[in-house]
Amino acid sequence: MSTSQIDATVPVLSAGVGYAIVLGMGMGFAALMLLISKATDRYTEHHAGGSSEEFTSASRSLKPGLIASGIVSAATWAATLLQSSTVCIAYGLAGPWWYAAGSSTQIMAFAQNAIQLKRNAPGAHTFLEVIGVRWGTFAHLSFMFFGLGTNIILTSQLITGGSNTVTTLTGMNTIAACFLIPVGVVIYTLFGGLRATFFSDYLHTVLIFAIILAFSFSAFATNEFLGSPSKVYDLLQVAAQNYPVTGNASGSYTSFRSEDGLVFGIVVMVSGFATVYMDQTYWQRAVASKASTSVKGYILGGFAFLPVPYAFATAAGLAIVALSADATSPYARLTPAQWGLAAPAAATALLGKSGAILLLIVLFLAVTSAASAELVAVSSILTYDVYKRYFNPHASEKQILWVSHAGVVGFGLFMGVLGVIFYEIGISLSWLYGFTGTFASSGVVPVGLCLRSRHANKWGCVAGLWLGFACGVAAWLGTAAGYGGVIDVTTTGGTYEQLAGNAGSFFMAAIISGGVSYFWPENFDFEITRRMNVFQPVGVDADGHQLTEKRSGTDMQSDNKLTTDVNSVEVSLEKGSGVAHVHNDASEETLYKDFILSVRLTIGLFVLLCIFVPCMMVIPKIWSKAGFTWWVVLSLLWTFAAAFIVVVYPPWESRRALWSIAKGISRDLTSRRVSST
Repeated sequence: MSTSQIDATVPVLSAGVGYAIVLGMGMGFAALMLLISKATDRYTEHHAGGSSEEFTSASRSLKPGLIASGIVSAATWAATLLQSSTVCIAYGLAGPWWYAAGSSTQIMAFAQNAIQLKRNAPGAHTFLEVIGVRWGTFAHLSFMFFGLGTNIILTSQLITGGSNTVTTLTGMNTIAACFLIPVGVVIYTLFGGLRATFFSDYLHTVLIFAIILAFSFSAFATNEFLGSPSKVYDLLQVAAQNYPVTGNASGSYTSFRSEDGLVFGIVVMVSGFATVYMDQTYWQRAVASKASTSVKGYILGGFAFLPVPYAFATAAGLAIVALSADATSPYARLTPAQWGLAAPAAATALLGKSGAILLLIVLFLAVTSAASAELVAVSSILTYDVYKRYFNPHASEKQILWVSHAGVVGFGLFMGVLGVIFYEIGISLSWLYGFTGTFASSGVVPVGLCLRSRHANKWGCVAGLWLGFACGVAAWLGTAAGYGGVIDVTTTGGTYEQLAGNAGSFFMAAIISGGVSYFWPENFDFEITRRMNVFQPVGVDADGHQLTEKRSGTDMQSDNKLTTDVNSVEVSLEKGSGVAHVHNDASEETLYKDFILSVRLTIGLFVLLCIFVPCMMVIPKIWSKAGFTWWVVLSLLWTFAAAFIVVVYPPWESRRALWSIAKGISRDLTSRRVSST
């Protein structure tokens, strides 16, 4: 490094700024969410503090725009922005595309699960509930082990990535960050439930797209050292001569011919399915959505998520490479050990202190938003799959709500402990990202079969779950020993080692569960799961039994049939049935058509994004300047289209509700003025 070059990885903010954002902004954001939740309680029919259904599933009433925004936010962790920038330096411009395309297609594919959940178990709170009802205790406990394990690993990534980023940008104590980050999240999640999480998601998504556009326009339009795609392209060619990319054609950053990039893309696709299928937060959004628009929400969410790693990392990753192309460049080159700091370094290099503050705020909100979703997800599992199933099957509404709140607080404390554990062990984000697939990929096909096929064999799927996991771990460790000669954190975190573990777990589970279900099919009646006990009217326990407490006049009038309309989702309790059922706001015929549409769309988009585009992009060995410029313009166009979907569309689709709330606030303020005079 030349003495005149600037080290962009050196913190440009003081530790005080870190504490101010983590504590001040954390508490301020929590206060804002509490105010929004209070307004929702007062001016709408939704009351998170008085209903477990509202707390854990937002009364199953959310519209597709807000669902899409929530999906983008839930998928955009600190690790998303950090890791996508890292792979951009490691594999060139192919890295961000593989990250984006692989992740987006998994989100879109989950639309199939969402609609099947609405068709076959409209009253479920968690995907584990369906497994428990269909296959019994052993299967339920087996899948719950992997479900909760996935949540714990993902939460570890959240806290580890968030605390490391705060420390990198400000020098704040990492252990303090691990414990302080969850505080504000617990507060607003505790009082606002899942609906507050979606409000948080929306605000976070707005800031995500603001920083993507800020980075992109700075790198490709306004920066004094860069300022245009043409200039960036020229500097990338210089960088390829001085610091070639291993495994890329001619070591170029502007080539899609990247061996390691392709391997990384496969890892993303396999491990990403595990993240999506086994993470209750995605199922929570399926539960919260309207049946008639659930497919639309996930397809829009997947489409809108693609520019987050694609456009952000293309700007941030390539910018820091271009700004450190040779010894005369203004910034020092990042060593391989510093690649994980590419995003913070780019923020400082492109926008100075303001860029570092903006990135810190976005990454902090990424952690808090995703952590809020994990809190509700784990709380739902603890409430419905542990407490209600094994300890108190006849729990009252009050008891269920209390356990839900306790789960939020308990797991919030556990988050901090997890962050400290992985920090002290020295486990990196990249290692955790790769291990997620090895651990959870064996559950993808069995869970999909359980929700979709009446022929799925219980023991075949359970055997596939455990044996797939065992094969994945064996392949992972065996490859680490074969390639590295020793099994340690470094060798087990390699790209090929992670590929072996992910693929072994996924494909062995698929072969076992699929094969057994094909040769020894069951004939399950999904009418059983469609009648799963869900909403609890006042004065009734979780199984529909009348409580002995004094009932209200409204309850007395509803002996024959109690019906409540919750945004077109009908809940009814018929006399003598003792069970409350959910009726979707669309017919079975319509939902089946939605399912077929989701299958066609996801297959088509997978072929387009993960096969056709890469095949076209590898035709030129090294891209021309015109081709690179087109790639940059495409990233910006996709970003604007996505911003319209998740920033503009949600308020528009809820404009009547927002107008009603505004009128309610206006009436309250007017009446206070009148009473004061």
